[in-house]
Amino acid sequence: MAKETDWLQRYVDNVRTHLPVRLREDVGNELLSDLQDQCDDLQESLARAPTEQDILDLLKQKGHPMSVAAAYQPRRALVSEPLFPLYLQVLKWTFLVIAVVSAVDVVGSLYFAEDPDLLSAALGWFSGLYESGVHSFAAVTLVFYLIGEGLSSRQVFGNWNPRSMPNVVDSGRRIKRFDSSVEFVVTLLAMAWLNDIWLLPGTGGHTALALSPELVSLLPWINIALGASVLMSLHKLFSPFWTRSRLLIDGALNMYWLTLLAFLLGLQAPFSIEWPSGEFWQPSQGGWQVAIGVVVAITAWDLFENIRRLVRSPSGVRV
Repeated sequence: MAKETDWLQRYVDNVRTHLPVRLREDVGNELLSDLQDQCDDLQESLARAPTEQDILDLLKQKGHPMSVAAAYQPRRALVSEPLFPLYLQVLKWTFLVIAVVSAVDVVGSLYFAEDPDLLSAALGWFSGLYESGVHSFAAVTLVFYLIGEGLSSRQVFGNWNPRSMPNVVDSGRRIKRFDSSVEFVVTLLAMAWLNDIWLLPGTGGHTALALSPELVSLLPWINIALGASVLMSLHKLFSPFWTRSRLLIDGALNMYWLTLLAFLLGLQAPFSIEWPSGEFWQPSQGGWQVAIGVVVAITAWDLFENIRRLVRSPSGVRV
């Protein structure tokens, strides 16, 4: 019975990830109740408790979570109803790829510019993103319209295996893409700044960033943490839901960050920005400790949330 409940709950949570917030709770509860009733009927017809494979066969017959989620939403005109959640997913991925690639290109242009202009680069990025986004929207919509005219949802999802479902936790709640986007941009720019690839706008092309010897010794470890954070934020952008494995990885990354921040908190004059005239600026010890303390608080809260989700998540069937 435990494994039966685990598979049913996993299926419901996967359906929830493809539903809007206003429908997620009610539809999830309704679907879970319906699946439990079907399991009871199956037990009566078999005259025995259904096996794990029986449950998986039932879920496969029920259909792909995307297709089931589509049935609970209003009918669309251009894109067929069963394909609409997949259409939205591909559309979001396409926009994310365009945004990430164009952002990397902007950071590269700032690096090679003699006098970086962050405002002009940001406006150019938004303009290019809008233009590429409109073209991508038209192309993806046309492709899914043609697919919907020629294929049924059974043909599209015919080879789906219920065992491939990720073990979604936190009741299928989505990770906010805005938060993941901010995390991606901030960590990417922090890595570029610390490695002297990009300086603050308006400081001039010949301004130098000087790191203290203590910070230089920690830089390889900081780069590992920043690189891992960039990859994790990208992963959350493309798959905006939590699984147990992702929670464990993100929790380990948070603990790694907290260890690094403990060392950073005690640094004296960690860096300075030097102008060609010989003038320089460096943060005060109090200001530096306040800034690191804020990051510690955010990271600790994120770790607490990860632990809370892990404790509340089922632990029977894992991926």
